[in-house]
Amino acid sequence: MDENVLYLTRFCGVERYPVETAKWYIIEGDGTEDDPDMLCLEMDFGMGDGLHEDTAYLEAEPSWEVNFYSLKIPAASLQPGFCLEQPNREEDVEGNLYYMEHQPTIDNKMEVVEAEGERLKIRLTGITEDVNYYDGSKPKNTMELVAWFDKN
Repeated sequence: MDENVLYLTRFCGVERYPVETAKWYIIEGDGTEDDPDMLCLEMDFGMGDGLHEDTAYLEAEPSWEVNFYSLKIPAASLQPGFCLEQPNREEDVEGNLYYMEHQPTIDNKMEVVEAEGERLKIRLTGITEDVNYYDGSKPKNTMELVAWFDKN
């Protein structure tokens, strides 16, 4: 798997979208279950390759945003091996893929693979409805990337 590429696995094959920007930041809560810290990941992608004929003409440049919650997320803890999961249901949206319209992402997982100061190499995975068939007639899409994120 190449770094800085979103791999979107659809019913018809794998589409690849280059990462244009990848940012991370933490919104601090008060450390309670009602107001936990939130690690926010935001990514923008360029036009893809390996596109199926049903999406090629759309010339989409997707973006993906995911929020992960934990009681406390000290920035110093974001070291290799640090992992969070957001196994939300679609009605509890904590992740969105913006393709032509936005759609929720579920079963989001992240792991810090490498850290260089405030730059983090993160492995991120998630699941969403097919980007061109919103009626459930096609299998869900899986998304995966390993990319460098800059602190926002």
